Amino acid sequence: MAWILLVLAAVLASEAMLRLPLIEQAKSVIDVSGRSMRVLKSKRISDHWKERALPAYSARMFKGSVGFFVTLCLALLPVAILGLIAPGGFGAWLHLLLTPLAIAVLCVASLAYIWLRVKLIRV
Repeated sequence: MAWILLVLAAVLASEAMLRLPLIEQAKSVIDVSGRSMRVLKSKRISDHWKERALPAYSARMFKGSVGFFVTLCLALLPVAILGLIAPGGFGAWLHLLLTPLAIAVLCVASLAYIWLRVKLIRV
């Protein structure tokens, strides 16, 4: 029963990650950090302007990082919810999730699901 729940968790988390804007949020944080590094390294920008621009970039990076973290937590929420109905309870579910075999099953199930989903959408 736990292995069926494990595969179901992989499918639900994969679907959530495909539907939520995780990649866009990560790209946004990377873009803002790149801009701030260009400002910091630029010899043509005065220190006064850097003192004004960098806190704004930091605030945007903080907002984007928190948004990414919340979205990632939402994507993994189905895995946590399935732990509530898993045999042995939530503690046993967490213990199962951290075993190498369970991690391998999660990876294979997620990759297989995403591959099938992409193939079915293109048909």
